[in-house]
Parts: sequence; C-alpha cells; structure tokens
Amino acid sequence: MAYRLTVANRATVEISEAYEWYQEQRPGLGAEFLEALDVQFQAIIQSPQLYAQTQRGVRRALLRRFPYGVFYASKGEIISVLAVVR
Repeated sequence: MAYRLTVANRATVEISEAYEWYQEQRPGLGAEFLEALDVQFQAIIQSPQLYAQTQRGVRRALLRRFPYGVFYASKGEIISVLAVVR
C-alpha cells in the first residue's frame, strides 16, 4: 500500500521552532535536524505500524541524534503527523 504523509499545522510550527533553535546553536544544524526528520518520515511511510503506540491510535517514532519524537496516526492510506516534540 502506498501511504501519503500529512503534517498538522501544530507540527509544522513545532518543526519550524526546532529548526530555528538549532540554527541559532550552530549554522547548518537546523538543516541537519530537517534531514533527520525527513529520514524518520520516510521510515514511517515505509512501515507505519513498526513504532509503538503511546495512546490508542497514536504512535511515536524517535529521531536519531535529536531528542524529538514524531507522533502520528494512520488511517487507511493517510499518515497524519500530529506533533514533533521533545
């Protein structure tokens, strides 16, 4: 099955804030954060049921290298990223 990933507005804001914070710490680190996030998004698309449920219907995938979790829900072919938080 081909999945389609959508990102909630709240998650988009959280991603933007994290990017900006990492960029302030070291130029280029924000881009590395986005790359790690993209790798995790691709892994979720490949195997959405792989990650543990934190609540009924909500799963969490942890980023490598950055202390963030991607919280998402899937229904049919749609994977909805609900939050990207520490």
